[in-house]
Order: sequence, then C-alpha cells, then structure tokens
Amino acid sequence: MIITATALILPTALYSTLSSSEYDQLEGKIIAFSRGSALVLLGLYAMYLYFQLKTHNYIFLGDVNDGSVTPSQQRDEENDEPKLSRSTATIVLLASTAGIMGCTNLLVDSIGETAEFAGVTKTFIGAILIPIASNAPECMTIIVQAQNGKVDFAIGVIVNSILQISLFVIPFLVILGWVIDQSMTLNFETFQTTMLFLAVLVVNRLLQDGKYTYVQGAMLVAL
Repeated sequence: MIITATALILPTALYSTLSSSEYDQLEGKIIAFSRGSALVLLGLYAMYLYFQLKTHNYIFLGDVNDGSVTPSQQRDEENDEPKLSRSTATIVLLASTAGIMGCTNLLVDSIGETAEFAGVTKTFIGAILIPIASNAPECMTIIVQAQNGKVDFAIGVIVNSILQISLFVIPFLVILGWVIDQSMTLNFETFQTTMLFLAVLVVNRLLQDGKYTYVQGAMLVAL
C-alpha cells in the first residue's frame, strides 16, 4: 500500500511544485511516468497473486492456534462442499459482471440529473455515494466474518480490496487509456493524495501488532 501511495503521490507532488506556465512542458513526462509506474504496479500485482496463491499460500491460511479460527470452525470449513460446479459458478460470475456493468453504465449516465435534482455535486456522488453502494456487499461480508470471530479474514478482505484497486484497477485504466489514445495519468489532486498517504500510514501502524480492538476501529472510522 505504501508503494502504491508513493506511485500516486509523485506525479501530484511534481505538478504542485511547478507554475502553470510549465505544465505543458511537463505533461508528456508525467504521462510517460504514469504509464511506466502502471506497468510496474501491474507487475507487482501479478507477483503478489503468485506469492499469495502459489508459493507462499500457507502464510495466508488461518492458524488454529492464533485465535482467528477455532477448531470447530476449521472442521466446518473442511467439511463444506461447493454448492455450485465450476462451470455454473463461472456462468453466474460472468452474468453478474455483465449485469453490474449495465447498472453502472445507467448509474453514471444519470449522475448529472441526480446531482441537479438533489442539490449535491457530482464529486460527492462519485466519491461518496457510489462507493458506499458498490461496497455494501463487501462491508456486510466483513461485518459477518468479524462477528463470527474471523477477524484476520475480515482484515484480509479489506487489505486485498485496497490492493486490487491500487495495484490493478488504477494501473489498468492508465494502460487502457494508453491503448485507446487517451491521456490518463496517476496525477490526482493534492488533497486526495495527501489523505491517501495519511490513511495508508494509519492503517499500516494499526495492523502491525496483529491485535484489533474497538478503539482502533473507531480511529479508522474517524479518519
């Protein structure tokens, strides 16, 4: 997360230190820097998946003795059988993805009228309301798993979601813009990148000891 935050902060920091007359000269370099950084981040994401799923998957498995998974929970998980076959699950996943893409397209098209009718800005809808709605199922999964005592699993879902967005989605969009000849960079607003960096530092510090309390949760919510 720190590496990703650094890759997002550097272009913004460079833009903020220059005067408006120098933007045109630097724009090409920022685009090249963003595309190179995107390739590096995608490579790191592929390596992380290989590390997590192939070579060191045992690190990410819950240990019975660490309190995150009880023996009875482990036996229940071992006895669980898939309710869907692989082909059926794949079809359901593809159909769900297509449905989500269609709904997202309709939602984005209606942002302008919604913002005007509700009297709010498009930024508020895109940065606050849409993420809350899109992440609601994931939030419910995290809450349920935490209530069942699988705190490490819940934290893993959060961290993996962050890494998926920062190491895959954002770099992929930059590369996609390169392919379709659209100038997409990693340059975000100074306030957004500052908040991102501070959030990464706080989360990293709170998760270092591997112990989670309601006070730490309150601090994260407050941030």
